[in-house]
Amino acid sequence: METSGSSAGKVIYPVELFAFALNLIFCVSSLVNIGKVETGLFDIMFDRELIMGIVFFLVTPLMLLFIRLTNPSKNLVVQFFRLCYIQAIYILYFTESIWLSQLMFNGASLDWFFANIDYRIFGFQPAIQFPRYFQQYRIINEMFFFSYFFYYGLVATGVWILFIRKHYYIATRVLFIISVSFFIMYVWFIFFPVKGPKYFFAELHEIWYTNFRGFFFTRVMKGLFNNTNLGGAAFPSSHVALALVAFILNWKYNRYLIPIYLPLTILLFISTVYLYAHYFIDIPAGVLAGIVLYLGVPLLIKPTQRLSARVDVFMVRNLHFPAIALPGSENPRSGS
Repeated sequence: METSGSSAGKVIYPVELFAFALNLIFCVSSLVNIGKVETGLFDIMFDRELIMGIVFFLVTPLMLLFIRLTNPSKNLVVQFFRLCYIQAIYILYFTESIWLSQLMFNGASLDWFFANIDYRIFGFQPAIQFPRYFQQYRIINEMFFFSYFFYYGLVATGVWILFIRKHYYIATRVLFIISVSFFIMYVWFIFFPVKGPKYFFAELHEIWYTNFRGFFFTRVMKGLFNNTNLGGAAFPSSHVALALVAFILNWKYNRYLIPIYLPLTILLFISTVYLYAHYFIDIPAGVLAGIVLYLGVPLLIKPTQRLSARVDVFMVRNLHFPAIALPGSENPRSGS
């Protein structure tokens, strides 16, 4: 295993090219939905999608400013955040993909189709029936809510550990695979509206999560669900797809994590239905999506590296950006 890699590009990481493109997609998608929903701030009403369009327009220059300021630092803590900051904005894309999926189709969704598939498989709705058997057991609820809470930990921490172990090149590769997989899913969700059982079935929407009793993580996640628009991004399950991608990558590069991450990943898969965020069919679809992403996204590494190298030249010569100071030399088999 390579232990002394570096950035996959001199000035920018290849994954950042995909982030710049995603910002443009979200900016345009937000602006074409102007006039559909308002949001309040300090008792003043604003057009929500106009605000979000401006936000996504500004994200790229803010990223470039961060890149310029942090690239030359030889401090490994700074370089850690230089590499991993993009993980902090996953949630921005995810939540906006849900809003856009609702606005693009004026609230229409394909839930009826997937609910029907579940019924044809089981003769009942798993998202309705399954939780009823265990909701009274606090420890079971707590386990499922914790696995949902730790989702971003499952997909993010592998990169952190590789960085701490000084496997810098591999960390950039893993970050690319996971982040680009996320980005593909986010764009899919905008144009494929499925809200999930808790929005489709009136009885689930009415009781929401009031029937669940648990401890700390149950209360935390119930509070999050109560205050977040989660009516979208249901098919396939990105929780399943990305957790599977991250699990395979950890099996390959951080195998000692598997005794901890395997049960958490299994619990997460089950929790998607138990917490009626997804239909059962979303799980095998998520597994299939995860396999396709794991096999397909790495094929984008080499061409993206070539493009980022050309962008590096432009940014150094014309904008005087400093190179990334992460120690070590670039892996000679970069992208292989």
